Amino acid sequence: MKKVASFILFLCMINSLAFGQSKSLKECIDIAWERNINIKQVELNEWNSEIDLAQAKAARYPSLNAGTSLNLSGRSVDPTNNQFAANSFYTNNYNLSSNVLLYRGGQVQQSIKRAGQNKKSASYQIDDIKQDIALQVANAYINVILSQENLGITEKRRDATSEQIKQVELLIERGLRPKNAIYDLRSTIATDEQNVVAAQGNLDIAFLNLLQLMNVNQKERFDLIIPEIVVESITDPFTINVDELYAKAWPNQPANKNANVQIEIAETDKKIAQSGLLPTVAIGGSIGSNYSSLGQMVTGTQEQVFDQTILINGLEQTIGFVQQVPSLADQAYLDQLNQNVTFGYGLSLQVPIYNNNNTRASIQRAELGRKNSDYNKNLAEIQFRNELEQVLLQAKNAKKQYEASLVSVDAGKRALDNIKTSFEAGAANTFDLTFASNTYDTALIQSTIAKYDYIFKAMVIDFYLGRSINF
Repeated sequence: MKKVASFILFLCMINSLAFGQSKSLKECIDIAWERNINIKQVELNEWNSEIDLAQAKAARYPSLNAGTSLNLSGRSVDPTNNQFAANSFYTNNYNLSSNVLLYRGGQVQQSIKRAGQNKKSASYQIDDIKQDIALQVANAYINVILSQENLGITEKRRDATSEQIKQVELLIERGLRPKNAIYDLRSTIATDEQNVVAAQGNLDIAFLNLLQLMNVNQKERFDLIIPEIVVESITDPFTINVDELYAKAWPNQPANKNANVQIEIAETDKKIAQSGLLPTVAIGGSIGSNYSSLGQMVTGTQEQVFDQTILINGLEQTIGFVQQVPSLADQAYLDQLNQNVTFGYGLSLQVPIYNNNNTRASIQRAELGRKNSDYNKNLAEIQFRNELEQVLLQAKNAKKQYEASLVSVDAGKRALDNIKTSFEAGAANTFDLTFASNTYDTALIQSTIAKYDYIFKAMVIDFYLGRSINF
């Protein structure tokens, strides 16, 4: 994120003139970031990683569960006294249980570590997407400015041709030029008008591309802040080699950071898989109580005589025996819950002996994942270095083309000034003047294109170097 922020900072170090509802490059990039769907999707992954991290940390703490049930039974055992009941009755019970994992081969700690690594990976993915969007928007922004420059050149060319027509018409009225001298200029101004329309169309397309990158409706069109760019302040690509550019750029790239995190994740996955070879120790406990509609309690005792028939000298005799018989009454709901409380706790140990080779297979897959992460990083390094080689070569070629275009503009300007002098002296015709003007305008447009192409490509180099641009 710091890398992307520095990129935005140096892009905004420009002297500019705002007009209307103007927006700077930074504002355009901010809007593109805010409205980009890919960024929003990866942000969801980051939030999901935060949830996973919180869940992984919670695994270190005891679980706590409560429950209750209400049952209607008939001809069943009463759970409050373990006696068989012939009549229907209902029961109500409550329970509270807790378990805590004491040891699981370090799996809990490694799971916490992995969730944190996933969160970092999602963050680097967001930075990578933002970096690409920032470069795309910057390129589109410069293309709009280039199109505006080209439109201005074509409009000036049209205005200049219009002025020449007025001058030639005046000379024709005075008899200093033949009447057919105006025909070529009228054809030229028609071409100039066509070029203005084409330039306006190119500007509309360039602006539409910028709006689409920003995910902004075309109706929300706005003006841009046009920077005063000093080409001489741009880093000269011929003073930099690929090795220097790679050494400074690669360590700060989100792709590199994410590749390193993926290697760490693969190592963590292996440790998680290896934890399946170690014992698991846990402790737990529970407490509960029951209520039964058949529950009764002793309220007292009373004497009761029970007759018993016995044999005395072969004769049956009935004798009464006095016994103390308890008096029973229905027991209250809360009293039953208070008296029927049960609890228990225990320690459990599980030692893996054989699980159909599942653990070994998980370890082997994790090792393959680790190797694949190494290959992915090597591939990312190669791709990034190739990209830098192209960026540097393109910047060097862009500078050469820009310098060559300046020579063409200077030569075209000298030729046009010479033809204008000859035309005013009557030594050149309108065709010569039009041809020289077109040649100069073409050179000017090509120079403008080469200038902004060089600016953007050199700006990319400065971005990778982490430098600021003073324009």
